[in-house]
Amino acid sequence: MKLTFYGGVGEVGGNKILVKEGKTKVFLDFGMSFSTAGRYFDEFLQPRKCSGVLDLFEFGLLPKIEGIYRQDYLEHCGLKPGKRSVDGVLLSHAHMDHSAYIHFLRKDMPIYCTAASRCVMEALDQTAASGFTELVRFKESFKLGTKKDGGARKLDSRHIEPVPRPIHEIDSKRFKVGEVEVEAVPVNHSLPGATAYIIYAESGPIVYSGDLRFHGYGGKLTEEFVKKAAKVKPKVLIIEGTRIDSNKVESEERVKEDCMRSVDGCKGLVVVNFPVRDVDRMATFHKIAKESGRRLVINTKQAYLLQLLEERRVEAPRVDDENIAVYLPKKTWGVICDARFPTEVKCQDYESWEREFMGFENAVTHEDVKKAQDAYIFRCDFFELKNLIDVRPSKGSVYIRSVTEPFNDEMMIDAEKAENWIRHFGMFPYSQAHCSGHANGLDLRRIVDDIGAETVIPVHTTKAGGFKEIADGVLEVEVGREYGV
Repeated sequence: MKLTFYGGVGEVGGNKILVKEGKTKVFLDFGMSFSTAGRYFDEFLQPRKCSGVLDLFEFGLLPKIEGIYRQDYLEHCGLKPGKRSVDGVLLSHAHMDHSAYIHFLRKDMPIYCTAASRCVMEALDQTAASGFTELVRFKESFKLGTKKDGGARKLDSRHIEPVPRPIHEIDSKRFKVGEVEVEAVPVNHSLPGATAYIIYAESGPIVYSGDLRFHGYGGKLTEEFVKKAAKVKPKVLIIEGTRIDSNKVESEERVKEDCMRSVDGCKGLVVVNFPVRDVDRMATFHKIAKESGRRLVINTKQAYLLQLLEERRVEAPRVDDENIAVYLPKKTWGVICDARFPTEVKCQDYESWEREFMGFENAVTHEDVKKAQDAYIFRCDFFELKNLIDVRPSKGSVYIRSVTEPFNDEMMIDAEKAENWIRHFGMFPYSQAHCSGHANGLDLRRIVDDIGAETVIPVHTTKAGGFKEIADGVLEVEVGREYGV
């Protein structure tokens, strides 16, 4: 077996690992490198769609491999697509640093993932503002149509029917990719549907951890994964090492306890910021809402994801739960509460996928929250801070920050702006309560020791050398270099 690492080396995320076994080639994840992308691009400086994959090639964000990228993008740039050269992608979970660049893969590239990961990607496809989120459905670009007078016209996405990508749901299954047998083993992470993989190679099993932790509500899944991985006596363990240099002990339960103290003493509105698709954290605040007699107010993107998860019977809060409310913010014309406008006009303020929530019994507006502030826990991230102007938190309201601490200049600037808003509305100082989606150094040592692989390859970390202090047989890899194992 041969391994080539095109991402996830010397950085947190961006995993793109090519596995070759005989005639079979498969990628472990196909994610975006936030660190590299952040050096060249920004919110308003994005890769050009008209350049297909060329802008990403320019800065090494995508590997130059023939036969894996979208035919429409390649042909538009004068490149030949060729035959598919890789048998598929084994997706560990749907965080963007593992999944985002699936958008650039050809439409016949098989994607193997859990049902929950498919739900998250489908939600991103439907609700994301970016034009680079064709993860579940593929829309051919650069197509020409015919005008009524017979002339040519460019077709935009509204006039193109999406084609489903070949996604194979593999929850806890043993299956084949090409000629290689693979087993998906669920683990706990800060996103539903995370899975590790065991690849049964002739030279010995290869274990890929994906992202994982013990300290979430599904920590037992990770325990079972470690036991199963140890039983197969793997030759190689490819393991994430985000927090190899931290021994801080955290848990979702501790987050709940810390936040509950802030909520118990609050006589006004509880405003919280937690990651939009972190269903464990949503469950934490849902529990707090129940115990405190409040309702957790989520946005329409979160409500849409919960609907998809419910359809696939993935464990998560129900969108119609009595302690959940769906917030309809003021958008475009901002007439949601204006009696001068009929419902059909109000609907036009929202995207088509959002309009269903206008008819929900538990839908709320700023007026509902404003007049009964002690009845709600109001989820509000950085981009939703403007909603505080409409809600107007009363005296005695509190703010809970339940996201990771800023770790780069851009995040520091955003955090400072957020603090200005919080001060303005009288909620400073605020509470911080968060736990990581990643195992700490002590837990990583335990995983490595218990699995007992001959070779340990750290990825998804800037401190790969830290593994040499906890294990023998550690191999620090380089980007783009092929390794025989």
